[in-house]
Amino acid sequence: MDPGGVRAVICTYNSHLDISRAIESCLREGVSPAHLTVVDNASSDGTPELVRRLHPEVRLLAGPRNLGFAAAVNRGTRDSGGDSVLLLNPDAELQPGALREMLVALAADPRRGAVSPRVIRPDGRLDPACRRQFPSPQVALWRLVGLSRLWPRSPRFGAYNLTHLPTDRPMAVDSGTGACLLIRRPLLDAVGGLDEGYFIYGEDLELCWQLHQRGAEVWYQPTAVVTHRKGRSSEQVALPMLVHFHRSMWRFYRLHYLRGAGAALAPAVGVGILLRLATLLVLNWARPHPRVSP
Repeated sequence: MDPGGVRAVICTYNSHLDISRAIESCLREGVSPAHLTVVDNASSDGTPELVRRLHPEVRLLAGPRNLGFAAAVNRGTRDSGGDSVLLLNPDAELQPGALREMLVALAADPRRGAVSPRVIRPDGRLDPACRRQFPSPQVALWRLVGLSRLWPRSPRFGAYNLTHLPTDRPMAVDSGTGACLLIRRPLLDAVGGLDEGYFIYGEDLELCWQLHQRGAEVWYQPTAVVTHRKGRSSEQVALPMLVHFHRSMWRFYRLHYLRGAGAALAPAVGVGILLRLATLLVLNWARPHPRVSP
C-alpha cells in the first residue's frame, strides 16, 4: 500500500531524547516530510530547536503553553488532508514494514476505522494498551481491585488488556493506543478529532469509543510492530500525570457508564480509582525516580 495518503502527527513535550527516532521511523516508512507534523507542547528542553535543526523538512507547530495531548493532536491534524492519519508518540518508533502492515489491514475491510499495531517495550514485552476492551463497570472493577493482575489468563479478569488471548492473533478490539494508531481520515473528521476534555490519557479510549458508535471497527494487527519507550515524557512530571491519568479514567466512566448497573457500581469504581491513585502517589513518594506506571 502507498503511504502517500498518510498524514502523521507527533505530539511532543520535553522529548529531545526520542523525537528524532520517531521522525526518522516515519520517513523510513514512506511518510512524506511535508505530511509529517510535530506539535510541541511548550517544551523546555530544546525539543523544537532540535527538530528545526535536524529535521527542517517536517512541519513544526510550537506553542507557548501545554495544550494537552488531545488538543495538540487536533491542532496538528487540522486542515492536513490525507486518506488516513497516523498518531505516533515521540517515544515510539515504527519498525520496518509497520506502516505498510497497518495500511494493508485498514484497506482489507471497509468496516475497519482504525488499526492498532503490536506495541512492544524495548525489552520485547507487549505494551498491553495496544489492544483493550472498554472499561465497563465490571471490567473496571476487576482491574481496580487487582484481580486482573492475579489472574491475567482469566477471560473474565483479564478482559481489559485481553491478556487471556494470544498476542500474535489479529483481531477486532475495542480500543488501541494513542502511542500509535492509524485512523481513516473521514472518520476522524466525523467524530470531531480527539476529545479535548481529556488533557492526557483516555483520549484514545474515547476516540475508539466514538469510532464504534459510528459502526467502525478497531483492528489489532500484530504483524505491524512499534517499539515504545513508554513514559519518557510523562515520568518527568510523574505525580501530576498520575492525577491526570486517574481523572481521565473517571471521566470516561462518567461519560459512558453512569446508567443502569454502571450507576449502581459508580461509587465502588470511584472509590477504587481514588484508592489506586492514593496508593500510587504514596509509592511514588517513596521512590527515588517516580513513574506513572505502577
